[in-house]
Amino acid sequence: MIAIATNPEHRAAASEFFELFKTAWEFYRSGEEYDAVICCGIIPSDIRTSLVLVYASNELAFDQKHQLQVLQQDHSSEAPSYRGWRLPVYAGLASIIGNGKRHHAIAGKTKYSLATEIKVGEQSFIRIGYDLFAEVRHLLFNGQPARFAQVPVIEIHIAILRDILVEHQIPFEEVPPVPAGYNFIVCLTHDVDHFAIGNHKCDHTMFGFLYRASIGSIFDLLRGKKSLRQVGRNWLAILLLPLIYLRIVPDFWSKLERYLKLDRASTFFIITKKGEAGTTSSGARLARRAVRYDLSQLQTSVSEILAHGGEIGVHGIDAWRDTTEARKEREQIQALTHTSEVGVRMHWLFFDSESAGKLDEAGFSYDSTVGYNETIGYRAGTTQAFRPFGTKRLLELPLHIMDTALFYPAHLNLSPKQAMMRLNDMVGDMRQFGGLLTVNWHDRSIAPERLWDDFYVDLVEKLEWAGAWFCTAAEAAQWFRRRREVMFPISVSETVPASTRSDAGLPGLRIRSYHGERRSQSCAAKDHPIDPSFSEVLLDDAKEVARAI
Repeated sequence: MIAIATNPEHRAAASEFFELFKTAWEFYRSGEEYDAVICCGIIPSDIRTSLVLVYASNELAFDQKHQLQVLQQDHSSEAPSYRGWRLPVYAGLASIIGNGKRHHAIAGKTKYSLATEIKVGEQSFIRIGYDLFAEVRHLLFNGQPARFAQVPVIEIHIAILRDILVEHQIPFEEVPPVPAGYNFIVCLTHDVDHFAIGNHKCDHTMFGFLYRASIGSIFDLLRGKKSLRQVGRNWLAILLLPLIYLRIVPDFWSKLERYLKLDRASTFFIITKKGEAGTTSSGARLARRAVRYDLSQLQTSVSEILAHGGEIGVHGIDAWRDTTEARKEREQIQALTHTSEVGVRMHWLFFDSESAGKLDEAGFSYDSTVGYNETIGYRAGTTQAFRPFGTKRLLELPLHIMDTALFYPAHLNLSPKQAMMRLNDMVGDMRQFGGLLTVNWHDRSIAPERLWDDFYVDLVEKLEWAGAWFCTAAEAAQWFRRRREVMFPISVSETVPASTRSDAGLPGLRIRSYHGERRSQSCAAKDHPIDPSFSEVLLDDAKEVARAI
C-alpha cells in the first residue's frame, strides 16, 4: 500500500492522480506501516516504510537537516527530461544537490540532477525537485501551452513513480488504462457544423468554399497538399453547386452516413439551436458561430447512425456557460435519441474554469472539449479520461486530434505526409502508455472542398493496425468508469469487488502485478514496453482484485 501525505489544497489532485495511476493507496495515517510514502509539501515525523519520495520545488526543513542544496530552475524555458521524454514542469522546479545517489534519469537543463536519493538509517529517501500534485492540478485544471502539446506529461509522471517503485523492489498491483485484447482506445468523433452546403447561399461559408475549392485548390496542389484528382473533384463541385441549390443533385456535404462505412464506431456531435451563435465570455455574439441546419434535416441521418451502433451527442452553444441552457440542449438530444446518457463537446471548443461544473450539474455523462484548436496533442497532459475538479459524475474525454488543426493554413498547415508523421508519434505514445485517443473529423471534411477523406481512411487503418479498440465516446466513458470502480484489498483476508455491475460488450480490464523484483535499466527504457518485472491477468466482471492476483 502506498500512502500520500500532502497539503489539503492538493488532496483532490492526489485522488485523481491515483485514478490515472490505478493502484492501491490511501492518505497517510500516523502509526501505519506502508510499502512506500509519497510526501508533497509535508513530511510526517513518524513514517514507517522503507521508501519515501519527497516532492517539492522549495527548500524544506528536511533539506537543511540532511545538507541538501536546492537550486531553483527556470521552468519556463527548456523542459527537463526523463529517459528521453521531455518533462515540462509548471508549478516550480529545482535541482537537488547532495552527497547521496543522483538520479541521472531525471535530468535538468543544468548539470545537476532533479532528484537525489539518500539513506537515513534503514530508509531510502528520494528527494525530487518539483511538487507532483501541484503539477497534476495545474495540468488537469489549466492545461499546458501549445509548445508542449505533444508531451503526455502526467503519463511520464506515472512512469517515473512506477519505475522508482520497481527499482526499489516495492510490490504493487496496477490496473493500466489498456482494455483487454487491445493496446489502447480510439474514439472517432465528428462535429456537425454545416451538414449541407445547400443551407449556405451568399454567406461567408459559401464564398469561403468557392475560394478554397478553386484558387485554394491550385495553391494546395503546388504545395503538395492536394492531388490533381482532388483539384478536379473540387472544380466539379463548384459546377454542381447551382444544381444543389435547385435540388436537382444531392448535396455533397450531407455525407454523415458515409462515415458509417469508413469508421469502426462513431460519435456525432450535433447542434440543437439553428441560427443561434451563443455568447463569448465577454458577452459578444459571433454570427459565424451560428449554424444553418435544424434537427429536422438530420432526422434520417440520426436514425441510420443509431441503427448502426453510433452515438449522437450535443455540440454545445451556450452549455459551457449556462446550466439552464446546457440542460435544454441535453434534453433535446435525449428526446431525439431516446438515450439516458448524453455527452457534449462545445462548438469552437468554448470552455472556462466553471464549464465542467455546469455541464456536470446539467446531467451530461461526459465532455470532450478539452483540446486545442491550433494544434494537436495533450492539452491536459494525459492520454486518459479524467474527472474534472469539483464535478460529481462528469468525465472529461480530452480531444487530441482535430482535422482543421492539422491542415488549416492558420494552424499547423501540414501536408498529408507531414501530418501522418506527427500522428505516428501520438500512436507511439498510445502504444507505450495506453489510454484514449480522441479524433475529431468534421462532418464536411470528407467532401469538397476539404477532401480529407483519403487521409482519414489511412489514419483509421493505422490505428487499427496499432491495436486500437474503436468505440463511441459513451462506451469509452463507460469503460473508464468501470476502471475507476476497481478497488484493492486492504489486507490479504479482505476482498473488495472490482466492479459493481457487468458492462456487456466492453473489453475487460487488466491487472498487472509487480512482484518486487529489480529490473534492468534496459527494461525500464521507453523503447522496451514489455516489462518482465510484472505478470498480468484479466479481470472479468465477477472477479475480485484479491482473488485475481
